[in-house]
Amino acid sequence: MTDKQSLRDYIDRYAAGEIPRDEALATIAAWDFEEEWFDPTHTAPTHQDNTLAVVNQGRGLGKLTAEDIEVIRELLKRRGL
Repeated sequence: MTDKQSLRDYIDRYAAGEIPRDEALATIAAWDFEEEWFDPTHTAPTHQDNTLAVVNQGRGLGKLTAEDIEVIRELLKRRGL
């Protein structure tokens, strides 16, 4: 178990309206992402919480919009990711 803040929980809070959009997208793009590890028993990114797959999952679940993802991608490009 990690003591890092949960990206999944953060996206949930954003989707619930608890965090302003600009702040949330900047924070997500600056997140300390973990390297994803492959586990064939997990077909969805539920076994890790702080990966880019969680961002994609947030889009798939309707918690992030296509526009949100574009802003996050642009910010990630600036970080070199």
